[in-house]
Formats: sequence, C-alpha cells, structure tokens
Amino acid sequence: DELIFNVIQCKMVSAKLFLTATILITSSLSGNAGLLDYIYPTIMSTFYSLVPTKEGYRFKQEDPNGSSREEIGVIMNPGTPDEELVIMGMYTVYDEKTEIETMTMYTADKNGYQPRFKLKNRKLSSKLLMTSTG
Repeated sequence: DELIFNVIQCKMVSAKLFLTATILITSSLSGNAGLLDYIYPTIMSTFYSLVPTKEGYRFKQEDPNGSSREEIGVIMNPGTPDEELVIMGMYTVYDEKTEIETMTMYTADKNGYQPRFKLKNRKLSSKLLMTSTG
C-alpha cells in the first residue's frame, strides 16, 4: 500500500511540475511577440467605414498590408437638371514584393475617372537598414 501511495504521489508531483512548466512557457511566449508571430500567423483584418452625409457620403478602407482607400462623394446641384455625383478620393497600394507604395489622388464625375496625382515611394527594407547601421 505504501508503494502505491508513493507512486501516486510521485505522479502528482510530476503533473504539478508539468503544469507549472507549461504555464511558465506560455507566459514567457506571451511576452515575446516576435516568437508568437513566428508560431502563430498574424490575424488579418480590414477597417471599413461608410458614413452617409446630407450631401453624399464619406468612405474609408484600410487593409493590413498598408493599402488604403478614402473618398468623399458629393451631389452637386441637387434637385436640378444638372444634378451629378462628384467623387474625390485617394488610394494607396503597397506591393510587398517590391516594397513600393503608390498613392493616387483622383476625381470622378460625369466626365469619368481622372487621376490627378500619383506618387511612388520605395520603402527601405529592414535588411538594408540593418546593414547601414553596422
């Protein structure tokens, strides 16, 4: 009987040690976001907002990779034969392969879509930044 009691007690101690070690490892992983990002894939989410206004609407969308779109739509000359929807906005596209961000500002009206301004910006990679610091 004493032998069985010692075996059970030994197994309980082993289970408590295992549980304690698991809790410690989990809590240390929680503090290290870089390791967690490696183990668990990043959760992808998108922010989207559409706000109707008296004159039209406002719209905004942001993607996790840095791409975004924002525009304002306004009804010009409401209630007249010249009534038309005019849209002004901008969108940003980020290409992860080339690390180039392109921003385009545009208008759209009865004459169609017209890009007004386009800017390309190459972001510095983390590898390049690391080599330049020494």
